[in-house]
Amino acid sequence: MPLFKRTLSEFLFRRFVLKHYGSNLLVDLQLDAKKETIDYVKANMPDAPYFEKHPQLVKFVVNEASLPGLYLEFGVGRGKSIRWIGADAGRTVYGFDSFDGIPEYWNGNPVGAFAQKKLPKVPDNVKFEIGLFDKTIPGFLQEHEDPVAFLHVDCDLYSSTVTIFDALGPRLQPGAVVLFDEYYNFPRWQQHEYKAFQEFVGKSGVKYEYIGYSVTGQQVAVRILENPIFTGG
Repeated sequence: MPLFKRTLSEFLFRRFVLKHYGSNLLVDLQLDAKKETIDYVKANMPDAPYFEKHPQLVKFVVNEASLPGLYLEFGVGRGKSIRWIGADAGRTVYGFDSFDGIPEYWNGNPVGAFAQKKLPKVPDNVKFEIGLFDKTIPGFLQEHEDPVAFLHVDCDLYSSTVTIFDALGPRLQPGAVVLFDEYYNFPRWQQHEYKAFQEFVGKSGVKYEYIGYSVTGQQVAVRILENPIFTGG
C-alpha cells in the first residue's frame, strides 16, 4: 500500500504540478506582474482604499464622481460595468464601443476578441456611441459641450487609451474621476492603459491622486486635482 501511494503521488505531481504549474510560463509571467504591481501600490497608493470585489469599487467611484458633467465609458463589451454605472449614476451614461472586438492583439487576445453579436441590455439611461473611438468622439464632443465628470477607460489597448486622453484631456475638470479597468496586475501592464495615462499626465501637467484600487483584479481609480489644459467644456 505505501508503494501504491508513493507511485500515485508521483503521478499526480508529474501530471498536474509539473505540467500545469512548473512548466506553465503564464504562471510566472503573472507572478512577476503581481510583484511589480505590489511594488507600485506600496510606492504610489498606500492610503487609497482597496476593494476585493469589482462591483464595490465601481459603486464607490461612481459615488465619488458627483460633479456636473458627462459620464463616459470606453469599451462596453458585454455591458457588465456600464450596467453597474448606470444603476448608480443618476444621469445619462454614454458607452463607446464598435462591438467588433479589439482592433489589435492584446495580452494573449487576438484581433476581434471581445466582439459582441448583439448589443448588450443596459438601463434606460445608457446610450451607445457605436464605432471606433477616433470616429465617434469628435462628433460627440461637438454635440456635448459639458466637461467630463466620470470617465471609465475599459479599452485595454495603449493606442485606444491615447486616443481617449488626446480627445478628452481638455474636458477633464478638476474633481473628475477616472476609472481604469486594465491599469496593472497583468503581464506588460506598463505598456497599455497605465502608459497612455502617464504620458498624458507628463504632457499636460495634470495632477491626480489615487482614490481606490482592486486587490483581486486590474482596476484603479484616480481623481483629477489640477488640469492646466482644461477648457471648461
